[in-house]
Amino acid sequence: MIDPDLQLLFDTLAIDSTWGRERELAEFMAEQMRSWGVDDVELVESAPGRPSVGGRIRGSGGGKSLILNGHLDIYETSPDWTRDPFSPEVESGRVYGAGIADMKAATTAALAVIRRIATSDERPRGDVIFQGVSCHFEGGVGTRSLLDAGFAADAAICGEPTDNTIGTVHRGAAYLKITTFGKQAHTSAKEMGLNAIETMEPVLAAMRELEGVMPYTPHPDLPGGPNLNIGTIHGGTKHNQVPDRCEMTCDIRLLPSQDPYDVKLQVEQMISSLKTTDPRIEATVDFSDHWLSGPRLPYEIDRSSDISTTVAAAVTATGTAPVYQGIQFWTDMVPLKQFGIPAVNIGPGTPPYSWADEWVELAKYRQIIDIYANSVNLWCK
Repeated sequence: MIDPDLQLLFDTLAIDSTWGRERELAEFMAEQMRSWGVDDVELVESAPGRPSVGGRIRGSGGGKSLILNGHLDIYETSPDWTRDPFSPEVESGRVYGAGIADMKAATTAALAVIRRIATSDERPRGDVIFQGVSCHFEGGVGTRSLLDAGFAADAAICGEPTDNTIGTVHRGAAYLKITTFGKQAHTSAKEMGLNAIETMEPVLAAMRELEGVMPYTPHPDLPGGPNLNIGTIHGGTKHNQVPDRCEMTCDIRLLPSQDPYDVKLQVEQMISSLKTTDPRIEATVDFSDHWLSGPRLPYEIDRSSDISTTVAAAVTATGTAPVYQGIQFWTDMVPLKQFGIPAVNIGPGTPPYSWADEWVELAKYRQIIDIYANSVNLWCK
């Protein structure tokens, strides 16, 4: 018989909550919290058919409140899995399961802490709030919907995978869509058309050059400059038609000194410069709809902030020295900040975060439960 904390992790890993299918997991977590006697439990529709789940343990009074935030949605599983992604198992000190690193281990750890408190004889003075959010990959839509529904607090801890190091700073991102325009024609009369794929070619080359010349201020916790990935390109309809449209999407990961709106302007200026030497180029630059659903702004909070020092003390109480490390990806600390809630991040899991045969060290899962529990004790008194 396995212990309740590991069983809870097995239960959440067995539920397929692939991006867009979060409902079953949200309903499972809501049912569990109600069975434990959590005071306020609510399913909040963050998007049609995609609920987030909030739970609140009301404090006895006079203490500060704390959110434990984790997302339910996971990425699609790779066909390279050598084991069943939704039949979790432990092997050689690792727990395997789809989405365990990003980020079911941390989300379940937060839920395990909620169970500890709700089923104990003592209540902290401040409220403890669980946020199990859907639509994270849309840019924190689930977190914002739970905050709008009243599941807010004085501070928050997010649990994105950082190998149980404390993250107080992370990169932002600009998801851009560039479209070049031409004129359709048949191959036999191609001189009467304008090939939008061909006019996209200098744009692609210029984007790769732009990655190395964007202005930014180096950050000691985030080595290197901005990173650019050209993710998709689509153009044309048939092999014998001159394409009148070509669309490219890219992801540019930014430093805290950079602003996504400024980066978009830099790309527009780059294309204007290209047009002076090749007047055939007609192009538009837009943020993708996926970015607009939740702008991926950079985040930073001072290490000396109250929530940061509290979490550091919570780590120390587990017998481990706290380690601070910058986060290369985006987190829901941004929407929390936009609601006036300071946050830090700490959770188990290592790069590449989502991969075939995904795993988390069992010891790190157990440690993060203790870190979250210690944080509640220290913060909420």
